Amino acid sequence: MIFPYGEWVIFFLGITTWIEKRASRRFFLILAIAWLIGKGIELVFPSTMPWSWHFARLAVSLVVLVCALQRAKRRIVPLLVTTFIQSMETLFLVNDPGVIPYGAWLFTGVLVVAAWLTAKCYWGTVAAFTGSVLVNQALVRFTNEGIVRHTDFPDAFVWNFGVILFAVWAGLRAGWQHWLKRKMQKTSEEPILPVHRVGVCDHSEERELQ
Repeated sequence: MIFPYGEWVIFFLGITTWIEKRASRRFFLILAIAWLIGKGIELVFPSTMPWSWHFARLAVSLVVLVCALQRAKRRIVPLLVTTFIQSMETLFLVNDPGVIPYGAWLFTGVLVVAAWLTAKCYWGTVAAFTGSVLVNQALVRFTNEGIVRHTDFPDAFVWNFGVILFAVWAGLRAGWQHWLKRKMQKTSEEPILPVHRVGVCDHSEERELQ
């Protein structure tokens, strides 16, 4: 089993937002509640082979998807494109596993790039990525019955990759916005000095010269 990097990233981010009393702490509180509910479902209804259901991760993914869709500008086209890419990856993995070296990294990277190019914003990329993963899982469940031996819902690699990527992306995005805000504040606080150039005068100077 792959180490749960995604869960630990969300946990530390949630703790940080509550310590610093940031506005996003409510969002992480909802994620924590969703994770606990999903984990409770896992304990009550254990998974049976070949389908390994991680309800805690699915619950968190659903919450993130709903929040992302509310903030995304483009929804349908990015979701269709990324779902198609996910379906192509599933066909390769089922029919010819191991043919493409580092196939998981390659397809996930292509998925993120396609989501960004079609959505054109952070939350649109998150919605397309998360939505395509969930839709593809439903397709795999109902179309690959009796074909696969073991499947995780969601896939551990995609889960960890997505959480780490979008967490780092959000941090860089917040840092960039903070830097721009400070730069604009410094610019507005600087005294505006009159600049006189040869051959250039404002309207008041023109009236005095007439």
